[in-house]
This record gives sequence, structure tokens and C-alpha cells, in this order.
Amino acid sequence: MNDSLVTSDPARPSKSSGRWWKGLVIGVLVAANLVVGFILWTLNSAQAAFRDNAEQNTAVVPELNVRPVEASEPITFLVIGSDSREGLESLQNFGPSEGARGDVIMLVKLYPGTGTAQILSLPRDLLVDIPGHGSDRINSAYAYGGAPLMVRTVREVTGLPVHHYVEVDFVGFQALVDEIGGVRMDFAYPARDLNSGLAVEAGHQLLDGKQALAFARSRHYEELHDGVWTAVNADDFGRTHRQQELILAILAGLKKPSSLPEAGSIVASFAQHLTVDSELAKSSLVELAFRMRGISGSKIETATLPGFIDMFGEKSVVKMEHPEADDVIVAFANGQPLTTNIASLRRLEVLNGNGVEGSAGRMSQLLEQQGFEVASVDDADRSDYEATTIIVRPEALEQARALVDAIGFGEVSTGALADDIDAIVIVGLDADRSLRTG
Repeated sequence: MNDSLVTSDPARPSKSSGRWWKGLVIGVLVAANLVVGFILWTLNSAQAAFRDNAEQNTAVVPELNVRPVEASEPITFLVIGSDSREGLESLQNFGPSEGARGDVIMLVKLYPGTGTAQILSLPRDLLVDIPGHGSDRINSAYAYGGAPLMVRTVREVTGLPVHHYVEVDFVGFQALVDEIGGVRMDFAYPARDLNSGLAVEAGHQLLDGKQALAFARSRHYEELHDGVWTAVNADDFGRTHRQQELILAILAGLKKPSSLPEAGSIVASFAQHLTVDSELAKSSLVELAFRMRGISGSKIETATLPGFIDMFGEKSVVKMEHPEADDVIVAFANGQPLTTNIASLRRLEVLNGNGVEGSAGRMSQLLEQQGFEVASVDDADRSDYEATTIIVRPEALEQARALVDAIGFGEVSTGALADDIDAIVIVGLDADRSLRTG
């Protein structure tokens, strides 16, 4: 036989090569286990820090609905801003300090699967039936029976589930805002409230904790129009709108966690300012915070339960507007848009914010051609707006984005508006360039 036709055996890995691959696989598995172990340790440590720092309320737990098992299922929180003044340095602008009531009442529904949220605000003066106490303003439920009665009242009034309870008082709110370095907000006009102590100039302002609290508490809100201080949304609905606006601004200013350890540290640091139900303290809150890390104002829909101001005996109260209130509650329960029954933007105020003569007029013509009513044309507080800014109430963000799409440029912000105005359009340099070339 010709030796040249004899094929050699296929190459076989040497024993040393096999040991190398085996060692590599074991090393990878060990490293993976270390990473998983580190993540679990971080979660447990952060959760323990939250549990140790947050004040826990055990009495409210029997009133809560069982939280969904699936991590992607929506979770509803009842968020209460208590008007307790305990520990607050300055009391002069906040009225009597005896006792505490629910000053801010919000149902916040988180959708971890999509990273979105809905906020339904209940006016603090809403007339409801408080179990065991008859008809009264809904914020009195907190004074009568604390968190348990507050949860029970909200559940019975709305028919909505409440899975968790979160409460922050005046001191905690100020501390939260100061801890994130303040909150940035846009004001079309100088604004004040002599009762709450609010005093801000027009434009893009950085509010510290004290001024943010004064803004959230304002029920006598005024703006300086043509040298005259004018009341704007100076009622319970106006305050609710401002609270929603402030929440969106705070979320915009929050540092977004890029890792689970960072999410844990943020949650733990905020915990010291909160009172939560004891079940929330035990839950995987850090993981939830990380799943919701991408949330922003554009992913949050806000609404206020529709109602009208009326008298009940000698008290000024808010009564539900039917069937509008029922429709909003059903939409919130089913995860549907909350703004279906809110009128589209129609009546606009146009302000020249770029200093180019005629820009506001050209913008007004464009808007009128598209069916909008321009109520007035004037100059803005300054003339260096680079981008056209459309200021609306928080519940009209979707309509404002549609307006931006319609004109082809601009950005959206939330702010306080006069009762007869749906939006303020501040014309920036981008508008002048587009309108001249369009």
C-alpha cells in the first residue's frame, strides 16, 4: 500500500487545552455568580436602607388592595401631601398649624412594563361621604382617621384599587426639592402669592424647597399683567394644576439611575422624608424604581377629577361633575387616555420672545389659519428665546405636542394660565427662521 494514501488521524485537543477551556467556563460561571450576587446584595442593602429610613405605617395595610403578582402589571399608589407643620421653621404663611389634613391627594398609577404613568388628582375640597363621619371635604378624612380612613375614603369614592400608600409632609417636601438641587420651572409672567409666600420673576426660574412649597400651596396665585397683579386660577383647581406641574418639573430634574446600585442609593436617600405602608417598605421597591428609571414628563399623563365649586352649608367645596368625573375614573381604571373629555387648545396668547419685529404677528396668522383663536399678541418677558415655547396646563400636554407637530417646530412646557387662555405661545428664533423661509 502506498503510504502517501494513508490519512492521519484528526487532530485531537490536548489534555492541557481541555483543561484551559474547562477553567475558562468555570471562571465565567464564577464571575456571573459574583455579578448576580453583587446585584442581589445591592438590592437587599438598598431595600434595607429604605426600610430603616422611611417611617412605616402598619395601620393602613388592611385597607390596601393586594399588589399584582406580575412585575409588569400596573401598581396604584395613593400619594398624600400632609399639611403637617411639625418641624417647619416658618409658619407665618401657612395658616393655623393645629392637626394635619391631606393637602395634596393624588392617585399615581405606574406601568412598569412600559415605563409610563398616570396621575389623577382629587381636589382637597372635594365633597364626599367619609365613612363614619358623613359628608365633608375629602381632606378631612385624614384629620378624622389618618392614613387608613384616607385610603378607605378614596377607594369608596372612586372605586379604584389602592396598592400602596406614600405620604410626605411640608418639611419632607422642602427637603426633597433641596436634595435634588431645586426645581426648574417656566413662568410667563412674574408671579406671587401673598398668603403662601411665593415670589418669582418671569422666565426660567430655579425654585428652592421653600419656594416650591409656596408654589404648591398657592391658592391666591397672581401674575403681573401690564403692571397690575391679576388673580390666575386662584382656587382649588388652580392649585391642583400647579401641583401636577411641579411634580413633572421635579421628575425632569431627578437624576436618572444608570445602574441598580445607583437606583438603590437614590431610593434610600429619599426614604428619610417619606411615610409609607409597611408592605411597600418590604417590597422590591428598588427594582421598581430601576424599571421606571426612564420615566419623564412626556411619559406621564395627568388629569384632575372634573368638578365645580359650590357651597355646602357655610363651606366652599368642590362637587363632582357628572358624567365627566365618572368617565375619567373609568379611563384611569382601564389605562385609557384621561384627556378624552378635556377641550382641545383653542384660545391662545402669542408673545414675541425673539425680539424680531413682526414675529408674533406672523405666528398669529399661521395659528389662525389652522383654526386657533388668538386672544392677544404682546411681548414676552425677554427677547432671547431660541426655541418657540408653548406653555399649557399639565393635563393639556398631549394637545400641546400636537400643536408643535402642526406648526413644525417648538417645545412644550407647563405653567399657570389665565382662566380664559388655553395656551401661551412664546415665539422663539426658530419660528422666525421657519416662518420667513416657509
